[in-house]
Amino acid sequence: MIEIKNLNIFYKDKKLLRELDFAMGEGKFIGITGASGSGKSLFAKSLIRLFDDDFRVRADKFSIYKKDILKLSQNELKEHRKKVAALIFQNSVASLHPLLNVGDHFNAYLGGDNKSNKELAFAYFREFGLGNANLIWHKYSYELSGGEASRVQIALALCLKPKILICDEITSGLDSISASHVAGILESLKGKMSVIFISHDEALTNYLSDEIWQMRDGRLNLKENA
Repeated sequence: MIEIKNLNIFYKDKKLLRELDFAMGEGKFIGITGASGSGKSLFAKSLIRLFDDDFRVRADKFSIYKKDILKLSQNELKEHRKKVAALIFQNSVASLHPLLNVGDHFNAYLGGDNKSNKELAFAYFREFGLGNANLIWHKYSYELSGGEASRVQIALALCLKPKILICDEITSGLDSISASHVAGILESLKGKMSVIFISHDEALTNYLSDEIWQMRDGRLNLKENA
């Protein structure tokens, strides 16, 4: 499903990720740990090719579902980011547009019929324990707690029905109750879809993951079986 060989990522003339090999099978829950600045988030972005022109990406092979990610056109890349690999960032509040309410985000991302979008979103809101779904639907990002924003982002990603969910430090900075809610949601996805969970929380990563990789100084290595 994912096969990466000799991935190197440069920012201008500086090599940030080096000689990285990675493989992931269908339906796996993969954990990636490592210190801040080790390259975890950069690797997450590489899976959806989210870089500006100052970055250069080189690889002998970078295949996701048998498609070469480095050769996708911009239109193909947009489709890849919705239907193949959805990335949820660490700061969920900041990831939402401040001038759009939650409902606006769902309608913009999903397109189609607004009523159907609302029904689908509300089903996830209820499943994720978000309380008054209609109130959440009309809130703006600055009105959401970190835990609410994280759950909204997961719901938004799942509504797109991607094959792979990539979670980049989404429990970081949350209070223990909110982090527990998010961890429970992720656990419920095991066996239902492929998940890449990036975190510095080794205990949670060990608990959730089928397989654990460790990022250190721009290199990624298989650590142990969970």
